[in-house]
Amino acid sequence: MILAFKKEFVSPIVDGTKVHSIRAGSRWRAGLSIQFYANARRPDMWKFRVDDIAKTVQQVRLTADWQIIVDGRVLADAEKQAFANRDGFGSVGSLFSFFDSLPFTGQLIHWTDLTY
Repeated sequence: MILAFKKEFVSPIVDGTKVHSIRAGSRWRAGLSIQFYANARRPDMWKFRVDDIAKTVQQVRLTADWQIIVDGRVLADAEKQAFANRDGFGSVGSLFSFFDSLPFTGQLIHWTDLTY
């Protein structure tokens, strides 16, 4: 399945610093093929990485009071910054600012062996 990204996330994925992605919905499952594209559904759409596999899919919730909850576990403050960095953000604040409305509930798609 296509996993579409904004241009600013391409470099962190290619260099290995972004190792998962947060998505709305519930369509992803472990074992599904991931096709990495930028500018999906646009004339300038392009594939920027070889296909991979969704190794793990976890449930994620971001709350208005800046909690990150993965599979029912609230991440400690020390874990939040690492989580934000691994999702391609420089800070926890920029991660939360990216989302239009909170709370947000969705899936955390991993293409490495990392889990929370």
